[in-house]
Amino acid sequence: MRVAIVYKEDSKDLANRVANFVSERGINFSLYDKPYKDIEKAKIVITVGGDGTILQTLQKLEKPPPIFGINTGRVGLLTHATPENFENELEKALNYELNIEEFMRIETKVGDERLIALNEISLLSKSPAKLIGINVYVDNQKVEDLRADGIIISTPIGSTAYSLSSGGPVVDPYLNSILIVPVSPFKLGWKPWVVSSEREITVEISMRNGVVVADGQKMVDIREGERFEVKRSKYSARFFEIPNRLERISKKLREIR
Repeated sequence: MRVAIVYKEDSKDLANRVANFVSERGINFSLYDKPYKDIEKAKIVITVGGDGTILQTLQKLEKPPPIFGINTGRVGLLTHATPENFENELEKALNYELNIEEFMRIETKVGDERLIALNEISLLSKSPAKLIGINVYVDNQKVEDLRADGIIISTPIGSTAYSLSSGGPVVDPYLNSILIVPVSPFKLGWKPWVVSSEREITVEISMRNGVVVADGQKMVDIREGERFEVKRSKYSARFFEIPNRLERISKKLREIR
């Protein structure tokens, strides 16, 4: 078995501790200071960082191995352990004593660029403090026409990220659904949409140029008059199970300051 350990720059010392822990159990490992495509060949991915490290890693993986996250960031909704207690939980993961959960991702194509996201794909105005015109279609049926700073197409597990800060609901991460949440819309009485994950969402830019962003990691410019389609990705993200995930999400959100 080969394990890939991906760490953010300020967590190198902890990553070396994790590497020693893995090596002592006779398991081959590779250390990465940034994610690469060949991480996909590993049986298990251990990330040492925050949720951003996990999102950055998933950007590189078409078919992700199961992920175990050790949190050195602020929130860590996607992570499994802390620097102080990682040994016991990681031991279970290395022995496959923890179940593996799958969470849907979404994807789009803008020009020649393919974007994939665990949390959200966002369209934002290219001009700061300038509204962008947006038409939204679900399975080719127009459901929204507005001006806003942008719009967020989110997964259920991403509902506690950018979507939540823009007024979207917290959605059970195990639901098969997609959220549509405007960012600061110039429209009274707007409400977020929650649609089936089997739907295809089309976003059309009716005014001003924009930028499409996947999980805050990859960005692609898009021009007025262009459109892009968002749909469920074929390959989900895979994580070792976190017991009582809903309770943990609730607790983490209450702790955020």
